[in-house]
Amino acid sequence: MVFFYLSTMRISNVIVSLLGLAGICLAAEPFYSPFQKEAYLTSSFGENRGTRYHAGVDYSTLMEEGWVIYAPEDGKVEEVRVSPFFYGKVMFYKGESGKTWVFAHQSSFGKLDSLVFAEQYSKKSNDVILKPGVPYKKGDTLTFSGSTGIGNPHLHLEIRQGKNNVISPCGIGVYCGDTLDPQIFGMAVWQKDDLSVTSPEALDKGCVEYPGWKKEKAYLAVKIADYSRHPKENPMSIRRLTLWNGKKKVYNKVQDTLSYGNMLKIRTELLWAEEADTAGDWHFIDAALKAGSKYRIEVEDFVGRKVAREFTFQDSCAGNAPIPQKQVQEAPVYSFMSRSMLDLTLCDKGQAFSVLDDTQKTLEEDLCKIFPHKGITLGSITGKHSKARFIKHNGGLIAMHPIHKDEKTVQWDITLDSMVISQKVTKLRSSFGNETQVLAVTKTHTDSLDFYEFHPKGLHFTGTWEVCLDPHKDSAPIYWLGETSRRWFIFSKQEGSDKRCAQVNELRDLANILNKNAPTLGTPYWGKSFILGKEQDVLRIPTLFRYDGFENGNSIVTTVNGNWMATEYDSEPREIVLEGSRLKKGDKLHIQLEDEAHNKAEFDVVVPKF
Repeated sequence: MVFFYLSTMRISNVIVSLLGLAGICLAAEPFYSPFQKEAYLTSSFGENRGTRYHAGVDYSTLMEEGWVIYAPEDGKVEEVRVSPFFYGKVMFYKGESGKTWVFAHQSSFGKLDSLVFAEQYSKKSNDVILKPGVPYKKGDTLTFSGSTGIGNPHLHLEIRQGKNNVISPCGIGVYCGDTLDPQIFGMAVWQKDDLSVTSPEALDKGCVEYPGWKKEKAYLAVKIADYSRHPKENPMSIRRLTLWNGKKKVYNKVQDTLSYGNMLKIRTELLWAEEADTAGDWHFIDAALKAGSKYRIEVEDFVGRKVAREFTFQDSCAGNAPIPQKQVQEAPVYSFMSRSMLDLTLCDKGQAFSVLDDTQKTLEEDLCKIFPHKGITLGSITGKHSKARFIKHNGGLIAMHPIHKDEKTVQWDITLDSMVISQKVTKLRSSFGNETQVLAVTKTHTDSLDFYEFHPKGLHFTGTWEVCLDPHKDSAPIYWLGETSRRWFIFSKQEGSDKRCAQVNELRDLANILNKNAPTLGTPYWGKSFILGKEQDVLRIPTLFRYDGFENGNSIVTTVNGNWMATEYDSEPREIVLEGSRLKKGDKLHIQLEDEAHNKAEFDVVVPKF
């Protein structure tokens, strides 16, 4: 990593400005590396995080904590926060340039740790916010990397311009190690409710399949990922996506800035797919395309690496291979391209599917005889049978509700397998082109738990999804399923006594779970952590629970020999962390726990020998 003196940096910035005025896009020469050494990216700016974009970049610290992070410019520490979740220990550093540099998941704030401890013991609160206002010079030791909040050890770096906007660090001269070109993993084309998917092997030959409606406009999505290095891990997002029809630019998206207020735009730009754990995102090309024309797609990452493909739409492509449309999915209904789909490949495995109306009268005996054995949209079924409201299959029922064109609010109440389910979706967005959007819900049976799947994930709305599950039998609260973690989380705010209701800004899979088991503790042991910028001894105590974790750091209260003690909670790997210098062998700890379901437990622990 090369570091430039201020004069060199100014010359570089002038050159970049002149090139910008000439219409040439070029990132500034790197003038800042957080660690003053190379570190590869594990996440990029603008990466897909469900209902929001990733607002910064993530650097790997090779599974190590305590990497020194240096001040990017003269400035002062505006704020530090301590929490076991989200950003964890986070520092907000206001530079003289006016930018606010955010350093998240820290292990230690260095010399500022003493101020944090003073605040914690003064307020008897584990979670605290301080506004130190302490000045630093460019290149000073500022803070230390860690793994607080969530995830493995890494640094999340974010640059804010004002209160609502964030900018890509890579575009303003921050070192962003990325040695590989972006990759295109496939394309999908739809005309109304017919969907065709093309593999990268066929695309490399310049062919993209489309359903074949000559007079109907086609809409396109392309699956893209960018890796920073070999081995290819942690696929990232891209900076620019451009589509050309000859010399005409029919679509162009460049993402160098983000607004917190517009994060929900992600639903109109990145289409949700059940195979979300696999590499890449499906980017919607918001332009109506025509068959017979030749197109060129260009993709650029955040360090200027590019890849391009030329293609034409054809009825079929030689060498086109199936692309996975789902990953972890129990039921035959799933979400792909932000629409509800039915897996008719199960016809070849003995599954049978019939269509019913709202009285459950049969409208179509056997879908396997009239549709190809692949994933089909539910819109293609409701398009053939306008009164279709259920799909019956070997494992149960799938309930459907077509959304009418220009409908902005949907109220849908059904009873499914004795469960009364009420849904209200507000501020619906328009569809991707001209397809029919269909809501769907089904009950899924598993060995350990029965739950309800709701589709399509990634539905376009900027309001709320209000959902109630009324089991008639008990008042177990509603839990939602994390798509990638496959863990259950309780809704912190729910209403009703025998009917549980929740509000959220995206469709989730839900279950009623009655959990009365409070968290317990594992065996304490001595370990290491960074305090005041140095690796020091700490006592670690594992916490054990199945469903309900802790709402915040103050859900854990520790006293040592009757005196309150600051407690850090490491959410991965779910351990209580206590400062070793304040403990000695034989000290008596009393630990009180309260989980998110308000189950409480108390434990007495004797500090073991070091």
